[in-house]
Amino acid sequence: MATQFGRKLACELIFSHFGESVQKVCESLVYRGQLPLPEIARYTGMNITQLRNCLLVLIQHNCAQAFKVEHEGVGSAPQRVSTSYIALTDNILHRLRFPKFLVLVKEDVGDQAEALIEGLLEHGRQTLEQLIQRAAARGGKAVGEVATAVKDCFGKLLSNHYVERCPAPEPSLRPKIAVEPPKKTPPANGAIGEEQRVMSAAAPTDAERFQVPVSLINMGGTDMEMGDTTPIGQKRKREALQMDTKTAAAVDEKEVLWRVNYEEFIRRLRHQVCVAFVRSRVDSVAGTVLEGMLDATRRLETSAKQHSSVPVSSDTIMNSVRNLPLGQGMTVERLRVGLQQLASDSAGYVSRAGERAGLAEGNQYVVNLHKIIELLRQIEVEGIVLQRYGRECCRIFRLLALKGQLEQKQIGERAMVPKDVRELLYQLLKDHYIQVQEIAKTTEHVASKSIHLWRVNMRAVLHQVLDDMYHAASNLSQRLAHELEKEQEVNDTKSIQEHVKRISRITTVLEASLLKLDDAILLFHDF
Repeated sequence: MATQFGRKLACELIFSHFGESVQKVCESLVYRGQLPLPEIARYTGMNITQLRNCLLVLIQHNCAQAFKVEHEGVGSAPQRVSTSYIALTDNILHRLRFPKFLVLVKEDVGDQAEALIEGLLEHGRQTLEQLIQRAAARGGKAVGEVATAVKDCFGKLLSNHYVERCPAPEPSLRPKIAVEPPKKTPPANGAIGEEQRVMSAAAPTDAERFQVPVSLINMGGTDMEMGDTTPIGQKRKREALQMDTKTAAAVDEKEVLWRVNYEEFIRRLRHQVCVAFVRSRVDSVAGTVLEGMLDATRRLETSAKQHSSVPVSSDTIMNSVRNLPLGQGMTVERLRVGLQQLASDSAGYVSRAGERAGLAEGNQYVVNLHKIIELLRQIEVEGIVLQRYGRECCRIFRLLALKGQLEQKQIGERAMVPKDVRELLYQLLKDHYIQVQEIAKTTEHVASKSIHLWRVNMRAVLHQVLDDMYHAASNLSQRLAHELEKEQEVNDTKSIQEHVKRISRITTVLEASLLKLDDAILLFHDF
C-alpha cells in the first residue's frame, strides 16, 4: 500500500517517463481511485481522443487496468455495464528498480535474456514476433537468423517465470455486496482493496500465465522426410494436423502479448536479501543452505510476501545446495550443521515443519521468511534512530520495542540513560517513533497523578519510515530530473565540456543514491 509520498513519487515517475499529459491522467486515478472515462475527462480537462491515448500508454506499460462493472437494473430497466480504469501504483513504483531486474536476469540467464527483458521493460507489452524483430534489428541480422536463438532464450525466461502472459484487457466485476461487514482497520487509500480485486479478476490462472507458445513446443520437431512410406490417408491427416499447429504457432507469435512478471523479480530479490543477511549474521555455509532451500521451494510460493516456504526434505535441500556454485562440495555433515544453525532458538530462521503446531514431520523444514524480513526492518529502523538521535535514544527505542510498555523511571534505569530521559522520550514522540498512554489514578485526570506508559507501535513506525523514504526518493527523483534537463540544455561546445562532466557526475551520484534508497523501500514495502 503506497503512502502519501509514495503516490506522489508514482506520479513523478510517470511524468519523467511519459510526460505531462499522461501524468495528469495517472494523477487523477492515483488520488481519486477508480474512475470511468467521463470522470477522468472532467478532472483532467482533456478531450476524449487525447485521454484515450494517455490511458493506452498507461495500460501498455502495466501502470493501469481497465475493467467492466455490472450494474443491476432498477425496476424494468435492463442491466447496465460500464468501463472504469484504476491505477496500479505498485507497478508504477516498480519502474524505480528496472536496473535491478536487468542485473538479476543477466546473472541468472545471460546477456540475450537481459536484452529481451530490456525490450519488455521499454515497451511494456510485446508479442514474441515483436521481440524477435527487435533482436534482429539490434543485431543487424535477418529475422530468420535470430528467431531460433530468441525463442530458445524466451523459453528459458518463461520457464523461470520472468515473463508472463498479459492479464485480461477488461475483466468484468460484479458490484460489491452491501451487507459486507466493515473492516476494523480500513486501508488509508480506498482504492487499494479495489486494485487487488480488479487484478485478481484480470489475472489468468498459473497454467495460462506461463503456457508455452506452440512454436516453442515444436522447435525440436522435424519435418516429414521425402522417403516417408506412410499411407496416403494418414499422410493427409498428419498434414492437416501440421497445418493446424502452424496456425496456432502463428497466432501465438503474432497475437499473444507478454510482459515482465514483476512478482517473480521481487520474490528473487527478497530471497537474495534473506540469503545475504544470513551469510552476514551466521556464516557462509548457513547462507548457502538457505539459498538451496529457497531455490527448491520458489516455484511453490503463492505470493512474493509469503510468510514461510513450503516444507522441504533434507534430501531435497542437499540436491538443491549441490547445484549451487558454493555448495558443490558440501558434505551431508556440513549441511546438517548449517540446518542446526538456522533452526537454533537464537536464530529461528528455519523451523521443522509442524514444529509450532506440535506435530512431528520427520526431516521436513520450512524457511521463516517473514521473521528474517522483520529482523532486517528492525535493524534498519534502529539504524535510522541511531543516526538521527544518537545512541541513548536508540537504546530507549530498542528497549521499548523489546519490552513493550514501560514507565519513564523504568526506561531510565534499564536503558542506562542520564536523568534527562524525558527530553529524549519527547524527541522520539515528536517524530512518531514512540507513543505514550496516560492512565489516570484519580477521576480528576491530573497529569502529575497519572501513570505515563511509553511504547513502540512498530507497525506505525514502519509506515512512517516508509513514507519518509518515499519523500526522500521523490526529492532525489526531482533533483535528478532537474540535472538531466540542465544537461540537455547545454550546447555541445568545447568551452562547456567541464560543465557537462560535472552534471554527469552529479546525475551518476543521484542515480546511485536513488537505487540504494530503493533497496530500503523494497524491504519496507515489497518484501
